[in-house]
Amino acid sequence: MGKDKGPNVRERALFLFSPEKGNSAYLDRLKKEQAQSKEVTRARMASTGYGNHGASRTLNSMIGWVVGGGSAEDDIDLHGALLRKRSRDLYAGGGLARSGPATLTTKVVGWGIQPKPKIDGEVLGMTDEACGEWERATLREFKLWAENVMCDASRQQNFYGLQKLAYRSHLVSGDVFALFGMKANLRTPYQTTVRLLEADRVSTPESSEGESESKETDGGGRIVDGVEIDNEGMVTGYHIANRHPLMDNSTQTIEWTKVDAFGSKTGYPNILHVMTHERPEQRRGIPFCAAQIEQIKQLDRYLGSELAANVVSSMLTAFVESADDDGKNGMEDAINEDEKVTDDELKLELAPGAIYSLPPGKKITAINPIRNNGAFEAFVSTLQTVIGASMEIPKEVLVKKYDSNYTAARSALLDFWQTVRVYRTAFNDSFSQPIYEQWLAEAVSIGRIQAPGFFDDPIVRDAWCGCMWMGVSMGHVDPIKEVKAAQMRIASNITTEEQEAAEYNGNDWNANIRQRKVEIATANEMQQGGKNNAKP
Repeated sequence: MGKDKGPNVRERALFLFSPEKGNSAYLDRLKKEQAQSKEVTRARMASTGYGNHGASRTLNSMIGWVVGGGSAEDDIDLHGALLRKRSRDLYAGGGLARSGPATLTTKVVGWGIQPKPKIDGEVLGMTDEACGEWERATLREFKLWAENVMCDASRQQNFYGLQKLAYRSHLVSGDVFALFGMKANLRTPYQTTVRLLEADRVSTPESSEGESESKETDGGGRIVDGVEIDNEGMVTGYHIANRHPLMDNSTQTIEWTKVDAFGSKTGYPNILHVMTHERPEQRRGIPFCAAQIEQIKQLDRYLGSELAANVVSSMLTAFVESADDDGKNGMEDAINEDEKVTDDELKLELAPGAIYSLPPGKKITAINPIRNNGAFEAFVSTLQTVIGASMEIPKEVLVKKYDSNYTAARSALLDFWQTVRVYRTAFNDSFSQPIYEQWLAEAVSIGRIQAPGFFDDPIVRDAWCGCMWMGVSMGHVDPIKEVKAAQMRIASNITTEEQEAAEYNGNDWNANIRQRKVEIATANEMQQGGKNNAKP
């Protein structure tokens, strides 16, 4: 459409008799021209690029696909409460919704992701020997704190138990929070504690119990399901309820306390938020199985119905017809009175191998509850593959069934192990490493560990805080082949013996060498003693 040239002849004539009518006619014409212009633009866009495919408004397969779409807050954060409830229900019922989080927890965390301090000697001006001595001493101190339940504010788990619980909770509920605190104890010299908070405890003040809600703050920011952000989108704090909002047996009134995300004097985190980010401006996490909730629920229903059909079929054995009238009008249960689970006379209880009596003149029409399920296994296997792909877990790993050859099984494990490494790195960055740094700060401040310049220069602090985190290894399909491959990688300088020891079974190469020295020396002494005691 061209540029508007003002009122036409007809509209000018109307202005002479009625300026109001003339102006109305002019505005109506402009609206029609603008609408026509938009339609032309839409038509032109619909015939180019994605307009011919995924963004088409004319393809029959796409016309019925109505999508609203919204911000991360609308699409994710405000659905959190319902997703958490459904995810936990599926997890409690077992099946794939339990296998996925349980498998990842076992592989990512296992018996604990162990720290191995690795400080930057170049920045600190220390020799390799001095670095090694400091690292060993620091690790001993960390074990004193981490392997004791005093590190847990609830005094239930040691640090590695907290790792496992935090990771599993983050998968099932979408996110988990770790609140730092200080609490003296008689078993260790350290007061640093970690308190894990379930996802529901962080919620918007005055919100409906257990619901995900958001609202604006007086300063122009927002509180999104308990996470407060300023007007620039920076997370400034978390609102924590004094009790779980879904607790039925509590008479305690729910109150909220805001915890600043970072200390006002130190700048270090007061609370850790472990979650997986899918979109920018996302404030709350998503349960691991959220994208597969519908498929998993439908699969569970299908498996349940097949199981019920087979159970009923195994119990419907025989019915007895009688011409004699015994005065009873209904069917008699074949279950002893003391074994019945219900007093409802309208319900017939089943039992394996039972024989039921029919009233006179009554006959049973044959009902076979078994369906033709010849494709049952193939159908379930396909669903397991699709659900596993969405979880980034190969079907073989998800269902713990390795019925393929060595190459296929190893390919599945290698593919899965890339996922494990990504998740383990993310978890260490958001949980393990910040807790280690918080503990180390206390250890330095009370003089248990010497770290000059720790509180003076951020670069120096980072140099002291260097730490590797080693978890369980991938496992082995053919150990002999894998050991030979490791030897070739070391000989070609592709990797190191220390890296291979950590990758193979999570061991510490330095500890292995020290232990081997002891074992070799002991073996030599025993051999020498045997020679001396031999008869001439």
